[in-house]
Amino acid sequence: MSRGLAADSARRVPLFASEQVVAAWIALAASVVTTTIAAVAAARSGAGLGFALASGGLFVAVALVLAVRAHRRRAALLRRMRELTQRERS
Repeated sequence: MSRGLAADSARRVPLFASEQVVAAWIALAASVVTTTIAAVAAARSGAGLGFALASGGLFVAVALVLAVRAHRRRAALLRRMRELTQRERS
């Protein structure tokens, strides 16, 4: 069962620009929540808080970069669509 799930999630499926933006924001939210949970658990146990914050911060930073890239790509595509539709009308 897990092999099928892994194979299904590993195949590359094209996403529309708006779907990429939504996926990036979900990834950012998930990484922030996971980092918070890991930091609270590490603080309660008294060990590894620095590692939890560093590794979680890395995930948050990567998710933030992907969100910014997705927004820029969508904006560029929307700009290009407007240019093309204006040319057709002229």
